[in-house]
Amino acid sequence: MRIGIAAIFKNECESIVEWIAFHRAVGVDYFIISDNESTDGSRELLKRLDRAGLIKVKDFPTQPGQRPQLPAYDNMLTVCPQTVDLLAFIDADEFIYPTNGEETIRPLFEKIFSNQTVSALALNWSIFGSSGHIFLKEGLVIDRFKKMAVKDFSVNNHYKSVVRPAHVASFENPHHANLKSGRYVNSKGEDLVYHPDHGHGLSHDVGWDGARINHYAVKSLEEFLVGKSRKGSASRESRVKHETYFRRHDKNDLDFEMPKSLREKVLTEIASIQEKLSSVAALEVAEEVIEGKTTFWRKLKDSIGRPA
Repeated sequence: MRIGIAAIFKNECESIVEWIAFHRAVGVDYFIISDNESTDGSRELLKRLDRAGLIKVKDFPTQPGQRPQLPAYDNMLTVCPQTVDLLAFIDADEFIYPTNGEETIRPLFEKIFSNQTVSALALNWSIFGSSGHIFLKEGLVIDRFKKMAVKDFSVNNHYKSVVRPAHVASFENPHHANLKSGRYVNSKGEDLVYHPDHGHGLSHDVGWDGARINHYAVKSLEEFLVGKSRKGSASRESRVKHETYFRRHDKNDLDFEMPKSLREKVLTEIASIQEKLSSVAALEVAEEVIEGKTTFWRKLKDSIGRPA
C-alpha cells in the first residue's frame, strides 16, 4: 500500500524538512505540496526537494475572490498518481502520530483500508500548546513543544482525512471529503459519527486508537504572531486567528515525550534529506557555471560576427 500526503504551504520554510522527515519515518511514501505564494524561501526549498525526488511541488497562487485551500486540494486529487493508494490531507503544523506503541502508521492504514468498502479514514486532532515558549528557539518542533490538551478538549473533535483519491468527488471543507462512494470510518474502523452540532469536520467522540494528528496549532507566541496570525485562514476569508485563537488553542495540560526510537528515525531522515539537498545545490552551482560559460561564448560570437 502506497501512502501519500497532500498539503498546501505558505511560508513554512523553517519546519518543512522536519515535517517531511517525520512522515517518512512513520511510513509515508509520497508527498504532493502546493505552494501558495511563499516569500520566506519555502518555494525555493520545495523546488529543491522536488528536484531531489523527495516530493512533488506545484505553484498554487491565490485566485481573485477565493481562498486557496480547497481548490488546491481538488487540484492535488486530480494530479495524484494512480499508484498512490491513500492520500492524507493535512497542514504543515500537523503530524500524523502512530499510537498504541507503533512507530509507523502502516499497520493501522493497512488494517482499515483492507476493507474495500472504506473510502476515508478520519483522524482526530491532539492539540499542542506553546509549552510556555514566548520566543522562537532553535530545535525541532517535536522537541520544543511537549505539552498538549487533554483528550476530551472540544477542539480535538476536529479530524483530518485519509482517503482513496479516486473515491473523492471534492472537499467540503479542509477536514471532510465528499465521497463518490464508500464509507467514512474512525480509527477503530467504525462508521464515523459526526458531531451533533457541527457536522462534517468534527466527530462525535475523540478517538486516538492507532493514530492521531498531533496539531502544533500555535507553537511559541512569536511564531504565532509572525506566522499563523499574519497569514490568516487559507479556507475562510473572514476568519481571524489572533488573541482569541491563541488563548483557545494554547493548551498545556499534559506532558508528552516523543518516543526516543521514533525521534532517532526522524533525525536519520533529516540527515538523509539534507544530504540530497546538498547534492541538488551542488548540481545547481555547476549548471550556473555552465550556463555562464555558454552565455560568455555566445556574446563573444555575436561581438565578432563569426564563430568563436
